[in-house]
Amino acid sequence: MMINSPSPPPQSGGGGGGNLSDMSLQKNVAGQNTTFVAINPSNGLPATGLSFVGAAWISKDGVQLPAGGTFTELPPTGKGIYNYKFTQSETNANCVSLFVAPVGAFPLDMIFLTSGLHRNSASPQQHITFGMSSVSGVADPSATVTVEVCQDGGSLSAGGGPTVANLGNGQFDYQPTAGETNGANCNFSFSSPGDVTRNFSIYTVP
Repeated sequence: MMINSPSPPPQSGGGGGGNLSDMSLQKNVAGQNTTFVAINPSNGLPATGLSFVGAAWISKDGVQLPAGGTFTELPPTGKGIYNYKFTQSETNANCVSLFVAPVGAFPLDMIFLTSGLHRNSASPQQHITFGMSSVSGVADPSATVTVEVCQDGGSLSAGGGPTVANLGNGQFDYQPTAGETNGANCNFSFSSPGDVTRNFSIYTVP
């Protein structure tokens, strides 16, 4: 997953700046949406008619809570395309992550950095939140996650941040060190035996 992190626009009113050019969220602003496609792991076809009740979570800077917004399958139905409308409070964080794991679809995680990934900084602490799932398409809440990082296309090395935090339900959070964000492009790779490797390539802001 590639995440651009350009300089955020100036703050105005009650909302913070957002990374508009990478389709990220604005911080603490109402009426924001994200749209995604759901795929059936048994046949690779669009997954339609899904229920997200009890199967969707929001993480705000490494703190998980049940998703409180609204899911809608977009018409014409049959294409497996869904929209999620965030509550305003769900966007009130620097790292906002939506993790969905409905029955009948591959788990899917989305990460939004409302003010970007700041270069060479760990104060305030930054977060990379992600989901882990098996190759068969089931969320893995007991994954043993290995972290590897690199900057600007260099060699991968073991992550030096705190132990990966298990938020529950297959969602995890990593807090990078300042050095791990010291590049124009920073890469974070998360793997666990039997699971799909998650990879995030993020452009930093000052």
